[in-house]
Amino acid sequence: MTHSIYFFLGFALLLHFVSCTQVGYDRIGGSQNNTNIVGDQSVPVEKPEYKVVYRKSNLEALSIGRNRIEIQELMGEPDGKSLDGGNGYLWDYRRPVLDEATGEIYGWSLISFKFLKGLCAYVNIRLEQPPPEVLQEKNSNKIFNF
Repeated sequence: MTHSIYFFLGFALLLHFVSCTQVGYDRIGGSQNNTNIVGDQSVPVEKPEYKVVYRKSNLEALSIGRNRIEIQELMGEPDGKSLDGGNGYLWDYRRPVLDEATGEIYGWSLISFKFLKGLCAYVNIRLEQPPPEVLQEKNSNKIFNF
């Protein structure tokens, strides 16, 4: 009986120490590394400056009832187009949006326009900041100008 208790305690301790090691995974490729999981914080990421910033309230108020041509003139070519359950179309955009409630610009906001019978029926805006990878690429290459 005592041998089985010692065996169980030894196995539990071994399992505890083996399972408590932290291993980070790269996003691309899925390889393992034992570096700092939080990332390199020595490189400051600048807040980007945007050429065009859309106001959240303006997008909601001015696009309802507009046709697809008018929305495309306002926003440009959509980043994604899809059918919405067979009764309408969805157009998706990633654009910077100013939230008037907080005064903050969300540079990677998802704006979805739903069209029913050829007219914009509603706008869904999900406020999001760009992922760190996009900010680093934008700051290093300066190729994206929203």
